[in-house]
Amino acid sequence: MKETININSRLIEKCLNGDIKAQYQLYKQYSKAMYNIAIRFLNNKMDAEDILQESFIKAFSRLEELKNKDLFGSWLKRIVINNCISLQRKRKIVFEEIDEERYGDVMEMDEEVPEVDPALVHVAIRELPEKGRMVLVLRALEGYSHKEIAESMGISISTSKTQYHRALALLNKKLKGKTDVN
Repeated sequence: MKETININSRLIEKCLNGDIKAQYQLYKQYSKAMYNIAIRFLNNKMDAEDILQESFIKAFSRLEELKNKDLFGSWLKRIVINNCISLQRKRKIVFEEIDEERYGDVMEMDEEVPEVDPALVHVAIRELPEKGRMVLVLRALEGYSHKEIAESMGISISTSKTQYHRALALLNKKLKGKTDVN
């Protein structure tokens, strides 16, 4: 791990000096993981590819802003996620505010998901409604808090929680249907 960090620091220094080969090496190292984040968010191959390219362009053009070169991966991930959220905002995804008292049972659901083939989970996530999928990806897969989700998406914390739990319930239902057949 430390060796990778040192390699990244050297690559970033080369990138800052205009070395295109170093940029390509960083791209190769991070592109698959960043694409996977974008595709989970957007559920559209072309949009995910566009976001991936835009994110790397933004990262390389703003590389001097990166204070700690060892954190390039997490910084790039944040750029990808922010670009995905921006694209969704441009598309006018509207989150409805939910009355917690009316949907209190949804807020108290168990967050555990049974063990299932990851490929089935990926397919089921792609089938989720867009709003819920975005919150689920940020919360369950990227580890964001509901407060962070709410701030980055411009929604309330309760809406984030409700969307997350609805998406999780729908995901569990989809996965149960797929595992019952086997």
